[in-house]
This record gives sequence, C-alpha cells and structure tokens, in this order.
Amino acid sequence: MALNSEVLALLDEMKEIRRNIHRNPEVGLDTVETAKMIKSKLDEYGIPYSDCGVNSVVAEVKGGDGDTTVAFRVDFDALEMDEENDFAHKSQVEGRMHACGHDGHCTSLIALAAYLSKHRDFNGTVLLLFQSGEEGYEGALRVIEDGFFDKYKVDYMFGFHNWPGLETGKIAVHNGACMASEDRFEIHVTGKSGHASMPHVSNEPFAAVADIIKGLQSIIVRKVPSHERGVISITQVHGGSMRNGIPDRVMVQGNVRTCNEEVQDLIEESIGQVAKGAAIMYGVEAELDYVRKHPVLVNSVPEIGLKAAEKVVGADNVVTDMESSMAAEDYAFFMKHTKGCYVWIGNGSDSAALHNSKYDFNDKILPVAASFFIAVIDELL
Repeated sequence: MALNSEVLALLDEMKEIRRNIHRNPEVGLDTVETAKMIKSKLDEYGIPYSDCGVNSVVAEVKGGDGDTTVAFRVDFDALEMDEENDFAHKSQVEGRMHACGHDGHCTSLIALAAYLSKHRDFNGTVLLLFQSGEEGYEGALRVIEDGFFDKYKVDYMFGFHNWPGLETGKIAVHNGACMASEDRFEIHVTGKSGHASMPHVSNEPFAAVADIIKGLQSIIVRKVPSHERGVISITQVHGGSMRNGIPDRVMVQGNVRTCNEEVQDLIEESIGQVAKGAAIMYGVEAELDYVRKHPVLVNSVPEIGLKAAEKVVGADNVVTDMESSMAAEDYAFFMKHTKGCYVWIGNGSDSAALHNSKYDFNDKILPVAASFFIAVIDELL
C-alpha cells in the first residue's frame, strides 16, 4: 500500500478532528457549527473558500497555469438516530449520530486541504466541496442551484463512500452504475365511504389497494429484464379511522430503486398501469404521485479512479466486480453536469452496517481516502 507519507503523518490530528465531528453531529442542512470548523481549518491552511448551497463550503486551490479543474466532494451531515456505542467520542447530542461515516468523509478532505497547503506543484485548479444535507435534504441540488457549475468550470469530480464489509485497504471501483436511483410514490385511492355492515352501498377502496399492492410486487419479476436490477417496496398504507366504517380514501406509499434510467421509466409507467387497472376493476379512482428523488449514480471515467486506486492500494486490492448498491447518493446530481468517478473505500469486514446504531468510521482509512484524492490530482493535473 503506497499511502502518502505526509498524509500518514497527519493521522493523529485527523483522528481528533474526525472524533470531534462525531461527538457533535448536525443533521440535514442545519450544519452551521461543522461548517465553521471546516472554515477554521481552511483559514489555518491559508486556503480561500466561499459559502455555497445551504451551509456548504467550497475551497479553491490553484497550481500553475493549467485550465483543468478537478473537484472533490464530501458530505458532513449526520442522521436522526440514537447512538448505542460507548466509546469516548460517541455522540453528545441525543437523537443524532454519525451513522454513515460523513464525519470521516469530511475529515479526509480536510487532510487533503492540509496537504495542498504545502504542495501546489500541480497544473490546474482543485476544488474542495464540503456538502451539507446529503441524507435526503437535497444538499447537492442546493449547491448546484446556487450556481456551482456556473462559477466553476468543473472538468472532473471525484468522491467516495466508506463501505462496511469491504476490507480495510481495499477500494472498489464500478464501471458504470455505482449506486441506484431513488424514486418515491404515493397512490391515492378514492371510493365511497359507508357502514362496515353494508359494503354493497359503499365503494370500498381497500379492495383495490390490496390488488395494487399485489400487482406492484409482480412488476420486477414480470416486466424488468432479468439482467437488470430493481426494487419496489411498499412502505406505508394509510386509511380509515373506525372499526365499523369503510373509508372513502386510502393512500399507499412506496420506494423504488433502479440502476438503469430505462428501467426507471418502465417501473414508473408500470406502477401507473397497475393503479389504473385496479381502479377500473373496483370502480374507484386512483391517482399516482411519482417523484424522482435521486438519479442513478454513474461513473463516467472509472478508468481514472481505477488508476488512482491502484497507485494507493495496489492492483490486487482494487475490486472491480462488486455489484452496484441499491442505496442512493445525491452525488449523482453532480454527475449530470460533469465527468467523474465515485469509489468505495473499505471500512473493514467487521464494521457495523451503515445507518446502524453501533456504526463508527474506521480512522485507518482516513489516509487511504486522502491519498486517493492526491493520486487523482497526480493523474489529471
């Protein structure tokens, strides 16, 4: 493993930064104090920065007169959940914890900033984007809407996620889709309310809902090609308020994941067909509200990520055959505007799962991530 020696020398300092972020988690776009800490480190390193999006920060480091710009993006928001660990740096905020490793992602980019403050022997511009609100708060969209790609001519963007189950010292690089799209839907079924003892004079929406739920389960196996991946999950059903009353309205809510935009289109169309068919059969009305929350995260230049990973961990420790994840990542929005690659860095085979109350970021991979970023700069600038 060829980790950068100067980054390795920063490990103790970076561990303390990471654990301090872990102790003081902030959720969503309300990340004021963490953003202040990031800015204080950038000030210390003499690196200029500006605000973008909502409590996100972008720093700019120039080297030479090259006109290529490479951006690195990390997230730094936590989750709304209680932590069940008992180590000294556990969350000090009830109902909030860094259960996805964004504390480590953020610290890895701080380590890169520390390195670049002393090494500007590259030819071009490096952007360091610290993004709030990844966990369902559309933080990436807020950055884009704030003019990020108008202000900067971003030629490439790179990012990473720690990955529990993947051994420490390994990096996974996907050729194409890395993480799934996320869509959300609601189906509102409207019938005619009445007494439970006289269903013949009402028009029960639950009968149609039962067929809709059953029909949705058949879409993946009957309509999606077997070599493609897709998930439809029913997450909520709401309707009625009395034991002896038939309601006039029932709502079904669900979540869809795919790794192919054509499959995404097919599933949305099929859900509408299922709802419409059941409505006709039972003489009720069904209205579909379908929202595309995140696009598929597609690596457009995996070869660059692969070369950088091989420099850092060696070819034997680069994994290229892992299945794409059905989890979503709002980094995908950036990939609609520029070329890039998003990799997974092993958090350890014994790591608790992401979004688990026992999870903790593995500090040993801080220098792996920072060294990967440096290797990308070496490749492109």
